[in-house]
Amino acid sequence: MQPETNNLPQSSPSPQFPNLGNVITTDDVSQKGTGSYKADYVNWCRTMHLLHDHAPGWQFCLAYYVDNSHVWKAPNGTAYVVGYFTGPNSERTPDFPQAIMDNRNNAVAYEKVSARDLTDSHRRCLCTAAAAQFGLAWQLWAREDVENPHRGELAPAKPAAKIKGIADADQPLSKNDRELCLGLVKELTPDNLARFCTAFRRDFNLGSDAKVAPSLTSKRHQDWMNANLKNYV
Repeated sequence: MQPETNNLPQSSPSPQFPNLGNVITTDDVSQKGTGSYKADYVNWCRTMHLLHDHAPGWQFCLAYYVDNSHVWKAPNGTAYVVGYFTGPNSERTPDFPQAIMDNRNNAVAYEKVSARDLTDSHRRCLCTAAAAQFGLAWQLWAREDVENPHRGELAPAKPAAKIKGIADADQPLSKNDRELCLGLVKELTPDNLARFCTAFRRDFNLGSDAKVAPSLTSKRHQDWMNANLKNYV
């Protein structure tokens, strides 16, 4: 009697996804920030252009949560999105989760997610998923944390020796933090810069003709930028 054999069907080969690991050039790379906070990135619109040219027919999608929303709820109550790509022959890449984060890279509570938070996270997930699934701009992600391609971010200030007798909010900024703040201000478009300066002068009781750059000196000013810069980019 012949021994019994298992005639199992062969597994289907994994779908071939585009390999875009060597697509980007220096012309595709932008920079933001200054000094030690300078970061290289490929903005989301350029990412889409590269996909159109080098992966035609592949489209980025956000998966739906149980309530037909694109916003998913994590066990601790924070929010995230799930992105994937579809191909011209019905291919589908694996799901790629991306936390919805504020301008300090802290996860946003599910109930507090705004339309702006969602659209920013859509663009961020597009870029990170393209790097993960297709290798697009992987060289930049290998050196940096997740880079937000849609709005400027202020890194948390490094601890510095405090000056006695001065409130925490009035402590002077370090040279690097001040350079970062000024660098982000310089990136604003003329119209948004004018709006930014008007709001800064108003909130810090400055004259209508006061120059903002020399006035941006303390932790109080950095905290204000952390909370408000997203309104002007």
